[in-house]
Amino acid sequence: MEQKNSSKTVRARKHRRERGFTLLELAIATLVLMVGIVGVVQLVPASIQSNLNNRVDTTAMVFAQREMDQFIDQPLTSSTFTDADGRTINLGSTTVTNTVFGGPAIMQATVATIDFTATPVASYNYSFTDPNDPTGASYQMRWAVISNITGGVVVSKRFIVGCLRNGGTQFRSPAIVDTLVQK
Repeated sequence: MEQKNSSKTVRARKHRRERGFTLLELAIATLVLMVGIVGVVQLVPASIQSNLNNRVDTTAMVFAQREMDQFIDQPLTSSTFTDADGRTINLGSTTVTNTVFGGPAIMQATVATIDFTATPVASYNYSFTDPNDPTGASYQMRWAVISNITGGVVVSKRFIVGCLRNGGTQFRSPAIVDTLVQK
């Protein structure tokens, strides 16, 4: 009889442990789950904004590189050319050596950038609208040219091209492409 009672007691204890969660345990688990969900939901707007910023930066870089490719194709002796969109593009001096034309450019040691906070230099900039953007985003293109002339002959040109999206509430760095051409 004692053995029967002890096995009943063991089964009763085991049965109490297998009853499930208490209401307090469910409330705590729900709270933990809600904190996790709220954390993830707050990341969605940040990731959408980051995606938009990356798209804008990539678009500006593509435009700057496209313009740079046209600069590179010109003879070093050219002072102007007409780009693929019909704009007259100035290519710096063919008589003055080691002088920055256009920009305005900021030189820090060997690193160059275009200063988009300064007034643009006439004939070394233009603004345009992205034809592929349904919102009609506009960009500003600026460039600087440094010619290296030896014995009256242009031996190289350094082109610094920058593109920046106009407007927006956040500070953006311009997309800068810097190339030295020797022919």
